[in-house]
Amino acid sequence: QIALDIDPNGIVVIDNFLGNELITSMRAEALSLMPKMVPSQSTRWDEETQSVIPYEKKGVLSMQIEGGTAGYAASPRLVEYIVSLTNNLSRKLNQVLPDAYHLATEEQTNKLAVCLGDGSYYDKHIDNLGGSADAGDQRKLTALIYLQPPNSHDGQPPYPNEKVEDDPRGGYFRAYDVPEEGDCTCIAPRGDRLVVFWSDSLVHDVSPSFAPSEDDKRFALTTWLVADKNKGEIKGTDAEVSARHFDAGEISIGKG
Repeated sequence: QIALDIDPNGIVVIDNFLGNELITSMRAEALSLMPKMVPSQSTRWDEETQSVIPYEKKGVLSMQIEGGTAGYAASPRLVEYIVSLTNNLSRKLNQVLPDAYHLATEEQTNKLAVCLGDGSYYDKHIDNLGGSADAGDQRKLTALIYLQPPNSHDGQPPYPNEKVEDDPRGGYFRAYDVPEEGDCTCIAPRGDRLVVFWSDSLVHDVSPSFAPSEDDKRFALTTWLVADKNKGEIKGTDAEVSARHFDAGEISIGKG
């Protein structure tokens, strides 16, 4: 059982989440879907127009995993994982969290993404920036799993003692203000590692990623659990957090 506290920067990291056999099968399905992937889109703040504009992430391809007959035939393990995670994780957390944090038990959105290497990265952002529930974005909890080979980071320091400098392949998830304001916690994209955090509050990015071989391409499957329509609430972005991380000097105040 996962117990995630209500600290806006609370983060959970679980290694060996699914086991070698299943994570290997899921990576194989992800590789087979690459021809269907498209350049990944995000948003950023544009000083000239004083507005949020879309842009294409450097060297990142993505797609949504769909259910139904065709979707299941193409990637049965990925579909089953998303359905099971959504149902089980939401129900477990709803038992221990305040009403404002309650999650829908059968609704989610997701994205399968791959960093192709050659410096692929994600700008600093909050997944559900600004608490834009009124605009239809109800994402509350992010759960991402890395689909690298199970032994992808053998011999390297364990979490939470990982650093970008540990591995020239990069692709590290960097969580800001974790564990304390001003800190930055680095999380390696280890195969079969689950990372869970609040979609509407954690500031994070991904360091430049390099792929000397096919096995080094950084695959991540992100499942966003959404707020319960009757109880759950999306938090607005804290003004002080926005000022520190997304002032005029920052590249992105966008969404993931």
